[in-house]
Amino acid sequence: MSREPNERVELTTERLLLRPFEIGDVGDVLAYASDPELARFLDLPQPYTSDDAEEYVAHRLLDDWSSEATFAIVWERHVIGSIALHVNAQDEVAALGYALARWMWGRGIVPEAGRAVIDWGFDAYALHKIYSRADVRNRQSWRVMEKLGMSREGVLRGYRKVRGEHVDDVCYGILREEWERAHGDSA
Repeated sequence: MSREPNERVELTTERLLLRPFEIGDVGDVLAYASDPELARFLDLPQPYTSDDAEEYVAHRLLDDWSSEATFAIVWERHVIGSIALHVNAQDEVAALGYALARWMWGRGIVPEAGRAVIDWGFDAYALHKIYSRADVRNRQSWRVMEKLGMSREGVLRGYRKVRGEHVDDVCYGILREEWERAHGDSA
């Protein structure tokens, strides 16, 4: 599939719309990102302010989608999170990242959004691999990656510093051939 650099797209799933962020999303971003429980494993400012939400949305509006494709996860007309592919075109790999409003946890939202973004990412960017990582203590995120068909690849010890603490990250990944097998594709 050919695509132009910076081409923004919308994806739909059974329950969700995945679309580029819009200026009007600031309030929704503030509502979910200001939850300290969401930020526990993420490097989000705490407290998370309206200025932080405005800055986040402004950055998403300026993203170059040839390397940074971030979708707003929309459920019943509200942005409830984000899901992104951070693409390294030279190496044909991309990192999948996601955040979801706590009040939506446990409903299969991220696996549903993740499947759509992974399918799109393998096609749109001709990727060899998509991987993800999370704070090793965040077992919910492990389960999401496993539901996406990713295999655990290891732990990066002391990989990031979050609010003054060095944390270990667990890494998962899926290769193109694994994705194709799971979809019954031979292309």
